[in-house]
Amino acid sequence: MASEICKTISVARLEKHKNLFLNYRNLHHFPLELLKDEGLQHLERLYMKRNSLTTLPENLAQKLPNLVELYLHSNNIVVVPEAIGSLVKLQCLDLSDNALEIVCPEIGRLRALRHLRLANNQLQFLPPDFGSETLSTFLTHEDDMAT
Repeated sequence: MASEICKTISVARLEKHKNLFLNYRNLHHFPLELLKDEGLQHLERLYMKRNSLTTLPENLAQKLPNLVELYLHSNNIVVVPEAIGSLVKLQCLDLSDNALEIVCPEIGRLRALRHLRLANNQLQFLPPDFGSETLSTFLTHEDDMAT
């Protein structure tokens, strides 16, 4: 399976794919191949739903700077690194159905962000400065929030 993922990522890098689908791959760690060398500078959409990821790399924004959409729902992500705030082109972020307890305030720096999905996590609260006027879709469930 690991060699298949490496091959998929290598082809995406070589052919300058804008979309990469790594759904349902039973990934426990973010594939290092995605972050190799300059990363995938041209990649705009990354789909990694229904894996077993627990965290994201700190250098995600540096290696995948042109991400517009990032789909990470149905993983086991507990923490989103502060570096997520450096994905300046990100418009859609789906972190629903994970194990998040807090949302880092740096997500609030994402001025291009239009759609944020956080439903079905263990969120305790949202950062005080959170809630951009630019968000057209912000999905969470009040039941997810501790009172």
